[in-house]
Parts: sequence; C-alpha cells; structure tokens
Amino acid sequence: MCTSLIMHANDGSTLLARTMDWHPFGATVLTLPQQYQWRSVVNPQRTLINPYQVLGVGYNIPNLHVDIADGINEYGLAMQKLTFNQPNNPNSTFKLQTQQHKIQLAPFEVVTWFLGNCQSIADVITQLPKIQLIPDSNQKHNVLGQTLHYALTDSTGQFINLIPQNGQLIAVDNPIGVVTNAPDLDKEITKLDQFLDLTVPPTHLNAIAGDNFNGKKTMPGGFTPSARFIRATILKEHAIVPINEQANLIETWHILNSVTVPKSRQRSDTYTLYRSAVDLQSRRLYFQPYDAVGISVYDFPQS
Repeated sequence: MCTSLIMHANDGSTLLARTMDWHPFGATVLTLPQQYQWRSVVNPQRTLINPYQVLGVGYNIPNLHVDIADGINEYGLAMQKLTFNQPNNPNSTFKLQTQQHKIQLAPFEVVTWFLGNCQSIADVITQLPKIQLIPDSNQKHNVLGQTLHYALTDSTGQFINLIPQNGQLIAVDNPIGVVTNAPDLDKEITKLDQFLDLTVPPTHLNAIAGDNFNGKKTMPGGFTPSARFIRATILKEHAIVPINEQANLIETWHILNSVTVPKSRQRSDTYTLYRSAVDLQSRRLYFQPYDAVGISVYDFPQS
C-alpha cells in the first residue's frame, strides 16, 4: 500500500509527502551523519560509506544498519520507498548472480544508499548502472517485502519513479506527482481520463489538467492502489495553491486524509502507520504516527 505525492507552494517551497501503509515495524525519525559506514545485508564483506547527511523516517535494524524508508539529504534530494505490486514472478525483478563490478543492495536498502550518495536526480540517474538489486529473504530486515519501487524529487522540481527490472533500477518520469503501488504508471495515468481532462494545459501550479469536470466520473472510494492514485490526483487538481511551506503542509495533509488507511477488524494488521513529509527548501521533516493527533517537526541537523 502507501500513497506519495508532491505539492508546490507559491513561495518556491515543495513538499514530498506520503502515507506509510503496512504492518507495524517501529518506524521513527532518524538521522544519518556524514560518512556513515554500513554493510549491505546482501554483501556484508564490503563497507559502504555515505558521504552525505540524511534526515528521515525508518528503523534502526539491530546488529545491521539504519534503514531509511523516506527522507531528505543535505542537498535537498528527497526519496521514498513504496511496496510494488509486481504482476509477474517477483524473481524477475532480480539477477541472482552477483556482478562484482557493481554495488549490491537489497531493495530495502536503496533509499539509504541513494540519499547518502547522491545530490540530485541527475546524480541518481548517473549512479543507476552501478547498482545491482539482490533479494533478502530475512523478514526481520526486509519489513516491506522484496518488491519495492521509489519516488524521488529534488530542487529542480522533477519527479521520478525508480522501477526494479531484472536486477536494475529504471528511472521513469512521473508527470502526475502521485505514486501508489500499481506496477504500470502509464495504465494508471490512462485511467485518469475518466476523471480529468489531461489534454488541457495546466491551470495552476499543482495541476495536470483543466478545471472542466463536466461529463467526468466522480472520484472512487476504497483503498486499492488505483483508487488512491485517482483520488489523490483529483484532490491535487481541486486544491488551492498554497502560499508558503506552512500552508502547503496544511493542504497536503488534507489530501493525505483521503488516502489514509484506518485500522480495521476486517482487514489484516496493515494500516497507515505514519504520515510524513519533507520540504525541499527548508529541509524540514514532518512526522505524524497513527496514534498522534499533532504533527512533529524536525529541522535538518547542523553538520
């Protein structure tokens, strides 16, 4: 599950926000210092060093390393991981034979590495050929499962997804600014034609369609990936353009309300464990666990 979205404000600030919808795993706000050293669970013989400082939400795995689920680094690169509903055999995501000239990472380690080693999306794309994904079967490490994909943005405002494919990560531009768990972004965008007129030039900062909704369907309910994708996109279309970071946080949180998954006795123990957002301009992190009424604010630590 999980829903991510990007929202821009008139003053130039940008929020990358998300719901983390999963089984409980003890997520908390964490800081990785410059020159953080760690070893991948799939190649423990090699020491990895992250040059850049990171502020994020994740889990400090005992006797292993910090696992960042979403966050921002000192250069304003922001990244999130989400579960990925791989339609075919999940093993097609990986090449199981180690390629010694590459850096081996388990899928859950991707955000930790890229935020610690890249300054921008352009930098990320340059580094992609160096990475090999290797599955990790230890559920104590891999709390979100084997198949993940990733949402990224930086100070340029570009928004992309990283998709796993045959052991590699492929960069895909995302013009909508919303991500859920569906494997085919193009198909999700096609579904929007029933709800929005995507052929009209944008009318405001966060729009990808016009304001004419005549003859279009109303947004769906439910918590399927497609329903959440459509609902979050439509609400972005209707939203006012926030004037600054604080107003942006308020509008973004109201949109997240529409895709937040409550606890349910009729479903498994998956629900929205937390909601978080990072502002690319101020480097602040906003965090609200399920059982908290207010939003906690964390400033990026001084080097």
